[in-house]
Parts: sequence; C-alpha cells; structure tokens
Amino acid sequence: MDVDIVADLEPGHAPEIEERLKKTFYIDRGMVERAIRERSSFNLIHFESLFKVDVFVPAARPFERQVFSRKKSRTVTEDESQRLFFASPEDIILRKIMWYESSGRVSDRQWKDVLGVIKVQSEKLNKVYLEEWAAKLGLSELLKKAFQDSGTEET
Repeated sequence: MDVDIVADLEPGHAPEIEERLKKTFYIDRGMVERAIRERSSFNLIHFESLFKVDVFVPAARPFERQVFSRKKSRTVTEDESQRLFFASPEDIILRKIMWYESSGRVSDRQWKDVLGVIKVQSEKLNKVYLEEWAAKLGLSELLKKAFQDSGTEET
C-alpha cells in the first residue's frame, strides 16, 4: 500500500530534501522539520501515481541502533552500485508490533503485516533474537500471540 523508509536526518537536511523532491512529490517542509526535531515521521506523495512514502526519523534508542546495525544491503537493479538497505524480517515484525501496540491494538493493517511476515519467513526467523527484543520492549505477549495467530509454531 505504501513504502516505509527510515532516514537518519538532521535539521539542516530539510531544505535540501524539499528542493530535491518538490518537483516529483508533494512534500511539506514544516512536516519534515517537525519529524526531524521530534524524531517521528513525515509523508511524501508522488504526484503522478499518488503513491505514498512514509519517512521515519529514528530516535537514538537501543532498538533503533540495533535495527540499523542489522540492515541488509541488496541490489534492486542490474547496476551493482545501486544498493538499498532493508530491515531484517525480525526487526520488521518487532517494529510493526510496536506500532500495533501504540495504536491501542486496533490497527488491523499492522497486525496483518506482522502475521504475513511471520508466515512467509517463519522457517528463517531468528526466534531467540525476537524473544530477547520482545522482552526488552515489553512485547512478549503480543509476539507469542502473533505466532499463534499466524498458525506457525509458537515461540
């Protein structure tokens, strides 16, 4: 439905981001500046397709540092120099459970995303990592429920 990007931005980046993207994307510089200041998020909307991009500015907490350290580099074109970084499936699961919890456990979209990642990646997931970080983040109950709801083995 959209793309989520994590970008470690600083206050001085807002004018350049606006300048580079304003011809192709709807961008609100005030929202960008607020997101950088509050370490939250802002949206970009592609004019031609109306496709939405959510840009998250991470807080400097241990979990966010861990997610960045575990990112995976992948090429997405035949040009090997064009590489993108992706969060691990475990970190996507934990982040989406965090969003689900912070929304009062009412976001069906976040929960469905969690279940989908678990179903697709279940055999490859580092369950020890998931359990450790779920405990640190206070999400153990929801992680267990996610594995049960997904129909895969319980952690």
